[in-house]
Amino acid sequence: MNIDFVDKDLPMKLKDIRDNNMMMWSKLISNPHAYSVEAIDDMRRNIVMTAAVLMEHDVKIEVPNKERTPEDVIKEGMGELGLMLGSKAFTGALSFWRRVKDDVMDHGANYEELDDEYYQRDDGSYFFIDPETGEEVDCDEDGEEI
Repeated sequence: MNIDFVDKDLPMKLKDIRDNNMMMWSKLISNPHAYSVEAIDDMRRNIVMTAAVLMEHDVKIEVPNKERTPEDVIKEGMGELGLMLGSKAFTGALSFWRRVKDDVMDHGANYEELDDEYYQRDDGSYFFIDPETGEEVDCDEDGEEI
């Protein structure tokens, strides 16, 4: 049987952090406009405090196995930008992010690479290999068939 002993100080500290979060949530829900900045700041601080308390009591903390995607990085950056610049700048940045996501990231998921390889001969003319026949086909410097 594997028994882990928990110092009575650990649950007390964790409950204090939980109570602080609950108080911030109740303030935020009651008046988001008045408490949003304070709540976000306190909640970020509480996450760090939770990790510190756990490590202080030799509780193993591991990095999540979830692979970060470019979208995750952009979302985190947008959140930080909103905290730095305020809500009006964040709204503009969020619109920009949505355009980037629509134009680039979603497009990349549907993108199929075409075989656009063409080559230059010693005499300066261009050609590409026809994938169906395997023969050289003359083309211009942009790879367009002549």
